[in-house]
This record gives sequence, structure tokens and C-alpha cells, in this order.
Amino acid sequence: MAATAALAARTEPAATPATADLKGRLETALHKLFRFDHFHPGQVDVMTRVMEGQNTLAILATGAGKSLCYQLPALLLDGTTVVVSPLIALMKDQLDMLAERGLRNIVALNSTLSEEQEAAARARIARGEIKIAFVTPEKLEDEAFVAMLTKIKVPLFVIDEAHCISAWGHDFRPAYLALGQVIATLGNPTVLALTATATPAVREDILIQLGIPNTRTIVKGFDRPNLCYEVVRAENEAAKLKSLKELFQGGLEGTGIIYTATIKNALEVQKFLHDHLDLPAAVYHSKLQKHDRVSVHNLFMGEAIRAVVATNAFGLGIDKPNIRFVVHYDLPGSVEAYTQEAGRAGRDGERSRCILLYRMSDTRVQNYFLTGKYPGVEDVQKIFGTLEYFGGQQDGVSLADLRKISQLPLTKLKVVLALLKKAKFIEMRARARYGLSQGALENRELVLNLTNYETKKAFDQSKLAMMLHYSETRSCRRKFILNYFGEDFEAANCGACDNCLRSARVGAPRSEAPETRSGFHIADVVSHPKFGQGTVERAEKDLVTVLFPKVGYKTLLASAVHREAKIA
Repeated sequence: MAATAALAARTEPAATPATADLKGRLETALHKLFRFDHFHPGQVDVMTRVMEGQNTLAILATGAGKSLCYQLPALLLDGTTVVVSPLIALMKDQLDMLAERGLRNIVALNSTLSEEQEAAARARIARGEIKIAFVTPEKLEDEAFVAMLTKIKVPLFVIDEAHCISAWGHDFRPAYLALGQVIATLGNPTVLALTATATPAVREDILIQLGIPNTRTIVKGFDRPNLCYEVVRAENEAAKLKSLKELFQGGLEGTGIIYTATIKNALEVQKFLHDHLDLPAAVYHSKLQKHDRVSVHNLFMGEAIRAVVATNAFGLGIDKPNIRFVVHYDLPGSVEAYTQEAGRAGRDGERSRCILLYRMSDTRVQNYFLTGKYPGVEDVQKIFGTLEYFGGQQDGVSLADLRKISQLPLTKLKVVLALLKKAKFIEMRARARYGLSQGALENRELVLNLTNYETKKAFDQSKLAMMLHYSETRSCRRKFILNYFGEDFEAANCGACDNCLRSARVGAPRSEAPETRSGFHIADVVSHPKFGQGTVERAEKDLVTVLFPKVGYKTLLASAVHREAKIA
């Protein structure tokens, strides 16, 4: 995962008459089909490349209009565009929005459909009646469905939330691992991968996993000047609640979101707001019934409440531009997760506050989550043994039965199945039913290598450490975030984070110039005698933070590493 030239946004070539004509078509379609007046930054670049048949990875900030980047080209291209989306709620939002504009040749295939509904949707796709087919990544594990797609024209293959394909991303989803093979099976249509949060290492891994390693990356909009980043240190839970009270009493304006790491904390914070501040707030989490989720959503959108107190289940697909604050009551697991959630504030461009309430012991919850994500050898052996025991069942063993027999958490079980499938130990025999492959039956000596997942666990723990660094840094928080995502920030004072504002008030010396005393810059490739080769993510004074492929992020003395020649 050393730095490569493919990771940087390259200079655009001079516009040709054909390109200018294409941009005119896109603008006409924007007004006619979507009734929008103008494009957001980066959208035209992405759409032009897609229409010209060029594979593209687009890193666009939350609220920058990622969905339009594939919706508009899909309606102009001949054939059926396939859009891989990880969340059913996101699909529904897209379908509803397109239907409001009179666009009904769109379908979504996911687990909510009955057999009859799915059969009808598949028939419409097979007849070439559909312009956009939204599918979950799990749907593309169905070989019969993929075979059907090979018989129609698929001009564009879209991967939304593309960081989910990377084992180094913050929301890894095992089913995404099969997408590279699906793209090849479909004859390599134009690929558009989209995400709001991807570090340089994750960007590179996305392209490798999709089988398009030399694809150009477009990066737009990580710097959100209207967002003010703040951290409030607390010694215990009582101090956190006191700080929350002071925030609202001290002029926290408008409506917003308060994120917690657990449902228990969400319920307790909502009760505190109600009992001690008489503040109207609602709770949102994954275990709410559908009608309750809809009710909370409507209250929030209608500003009948001041805040939604929620786990990370809330926010994706929420189209509310005037969210004035996002408070994190608990420490997120990574800077990616934090910026994605905090970035839901201020999409209208007005000043908004992103506040983290932090105490050191918050890391225990995130470490607990990490423990539940990664399989050990015994977990893999348990699943393999179960499939072997029931090997006589021609249609395999269902996911539900595997979970019941193994007693593994669903996330961990899916990771095990993805590992076994990628190693060609198992095969999917029917819808969510698994059996041992012929290769596994013929060669019992095969041993699954879990080294990558031990590395992944260490990597995620290092990302949690980076979140701690963000919480404790005394330098510019905006610079920290931009550096993390591979962008330089050269302003001496951002004027919109607590540290820079504090520095301005006390008349402290201006921060150092970009050429810091460490002598290193963002994206420099360096070597360490123990950790090997890595890429500089931050450089400040006599310290550097380096991303090493095998151990994750390490903050070291600059003298502990030496510069390597950059890879062109």
C-alpha cells in the first residue's frame, strides 16, 4: 500500500469540442430530468469520465451529491446500470426520489422482496426495461442472477460506499469481495466507485479489489470550511452529561444529531435531555420498529425536535441541509467514521458545529466491537466442520442454521464465510445456503491463512489510536483530518476549530509553515527497520505519523525513519 500516482487527482486535460458537447448534454439533462440549476464541484468531472467509458474512483464529501454522479449518466446511457448499495434504506430513498421525478424504470433487489416481487423485477431486467437496478452485494453472490445480467447490456457498474470493499476501510463488508469477479464476468463494463471517506491506502485497495488498479481518482471537498471542530475532555460520564448540558445552555443552535456508541447510551442521553433540560429529543437505533424509525425521521426533518440521539444507524440518506450540530457523545472507532458522521452537519454551507465529548475509557467500547468482528482459527474450523458434517444435504446449509449451530455473531460469521469462499473452500448452492466445494472435499490438507485478518485487527486498533490522537492534538484539527485523507493544508490558522480559535484569542505564535521541522511531507514514502515501508500521513515538528501496511498507523520520531524514492 505504498503511495502510487493513481491515488492523486491528476490535472484535467484541456477541454475538447466533444467534451464540451458532452457537458452541454449533461447540463440539459440536469435541468430536464432533475430540475437542478447547477452541479456540485466534482460532479461534472465524474460524469464526463463515466460517459466517456473511463473507470473512475470518486472521493466526494458527504452531501456533495454522489448519487447524481451515476443516476444522470445511467439515464443517458443505453442499457441497464447496476448500482451496488450496502443499505436497503439507501436504496428506498433513491427509488422514492427518482419516482418523484417521474422516473419509474428503476428497481431495487434486496431481502425485503417476496419471491413473486423479485421474480417480477428480474423479468423486467431480463427484458431490458430497466435503466437502473439497485442491488445489495449479497445479491451478486447469486450466480444465476449474475448469469442473467450477462445476457443484457450493462454499460455502467457502480459501487456505492466503495470503502466497504477494502479490508482497510472503516466499514468492511465481506460480500463486497466478490465484486471484482462480477465485473470481469459482465465483460468489464465502465466502473464507477464512490465513497465519502477513503484514505490513500483504502483508495489503492479499492482499485486492486475491483481489478482496475490504474484507474484515476477524483478527490473533491474534504475541506468543509463552514464546519467548526471542537473536542471537550471529560473525566467520567457525569462530566460528559454536564458538558452536554452546558453546550445547550451556552447557545447550541438549531437541530442536530447526538451520536452514541451503544443503544444503552442513546436511551440514557435522551432521558437526560428530557428530564434535566426539558429538551425535545428522540432516540434512533437499529432495533426500532420500522414505524418508529419513520416517526423519528419525520420529527427530525420537520424540526419538531431539537435532536436525534442515535447510534450510527441514523444518518445515511438523511437529506437535511441545515443540520446545525453533530455531537459525538462517545468516541468513534476511526477518523473515517467520525468525519462521515460529523460531515452530515452544515450541508447548506452555513456555520455548523462538530463536537466530540471524549474520555480515555471510551476506547474500551470500540475495542469490544473490534473483538467481535474478526474470526479466529477456531471460528473457521467450527463453520468448516459444520458444513462437512451436513455435507450430505444437496442444497447446503442455510445461513440461519449456521448461525444457530455456531453461535457466532452474524458479522463474524459472514467474514468467515467470505474467507472460506474466497479461498474456494465453500460454494453457495442456493439463496444463502452453503456447502463445501469439490476442491475442499478432495484436498483436506488445505489450511486457511488468517494472517490478513490478524493484520486487519491490528490495523483497526491503530485507526482507533489515530482517533485518540485527533482528540488530544493541540494543533489544528482541520489540518489533522485533511492530512489523514492525504491532503495538505497550508493555512497557519484555520479559524474554525477550537485549537486555532484558542490560539488566536491568546495571541499565540502562528503555527509553523508547511515545511515542518520533521522534514517530511504528506505521501512521502519512508522505511523503518522494524515496520518496513510506509507512507507519511502527518508531519509535525519532530514527529511523523506513518501508515505501514502490516501494522497500521504509527507515530514516530522523524529520526526513526528514512525517505525512500517516490513511486511514480
